[in-house]
Amino acid sequence: MKTVTLNHVSDDLSGLQVVDAPEPEPGPGMLRVRMTKAAVHPSDLNYIRGEYREAIERLIWNLGEERPSFDVERSKLHPQLPCIPGGEGVGVVDACGADVNSTQWLGKRVALFAGPPSGTWQEYVIAAPAQLSPVPEALPDEQAALMMLNPLTALIATRHVLGVEEGQWLLMSAGASAVSKLAAAIGRHYGFRTISLVRGEKMPDQFPEQLGDVVINTESQDLREEVKRVTGGRGVEFALDCVGGSVAEQMIASLTDGGRMLLYGTLAGPSMQLFSRDLMMTNATVGGFYLPGWLAAQTPAKLGEVMGELGRLSASGMFNVSIAAQFPLADAVAAVRASQQSGRSGKILLDFD
Repeated sequence: MKTVTLNHVSDDLSGLQVVDAPEPEPGPGMLRVRMTKAAVHPSDLNYIRGEYREAIERLIWNLGEERPSFDVERSKLHPQLPCIPGGEGVGVVDACGADVNSTQWLGKRVALFAGPPSGTWQEYVIAAPAQLSPVPEALPDEQAALMMLNPLTALIATRHVLGVEEGQWLLMSAGASAVSKLAAAIGRHYGFRTISLVRGEKMPDQFPEQLGDVVINTESQDLREEVKRVTGGRGVEFALDCVGGSVAEQMIASLTDGGRMLLYGTLAGPSMQLFSRDLMMTNATVGGFYLPGWLAAQTPAKLGEVMGELGRLSASGMFNVSIAAQFPLADAVAAVRASQQSGRSGKILLDFD
């Protein structure tokens, strides 16, 4: 089978290579998924560039450790190289190991949540049942390949971490990003109001129906003045930031008394600016959100609740996103380069057919 292997970290993608590998066989309790499509996400670049390793090496439990871990119990070590990237995709279960209900799974089309060392950028993926979610029949592969990571991030961040309620305001950086557009859709469904921050004069005209209730162009409008105007001078109860840098500072300064901001990305780099008294004087808080860590900390009942909600909303078409381009697996490097282009109108997929 063909796989995309990361041999060394780099900014120029020189560590990525498409290679041949033996088809894997599922062990006890595991299944094999024949992939049809896989997503290319910014989080994949964090592995390719070595940014996740640099980030977790700073964590206190990793000080002095040869191999850093994502969690304090050291149950999820950073993958060693070479490894296979790819956080999610869609495929068909074509083999089951011992102790797996083959009647339940064999031949089923499933969305897959994975990641290095054995991610979705390969023709066959070995996975546990907990990593899979059956795909609604009406959902095409292009949307099913994107059904997990971004929708889960938007849903969990807004509904289960921040707990944004009907009528409240949510301010979002990178308003044209997939997560922000999904959060705006969730807001329309549940009745909370959203403000999308975008850059560039043409951005709001490309997909106005997918953005928030209010769009602020940070290149031509004053962020805080606009937030003050649309919220009647109160500021926003919640903010969701994947950028950092100076944008994060302005978002913190837009929070109302007791407001909360959640960080889930670092598009502007690993650091953010912060005026401490913007938090102190408003009793506001800033927290972090890392999807795999959140999922690992939940009970089976809570995960079932979240996945059930995800399935219902996905089946309604709420999470459908634009697809900018699809690339064959052999052109994976070109696909990753395309995903880095600013101003894209949609997501990039790898196509295995």
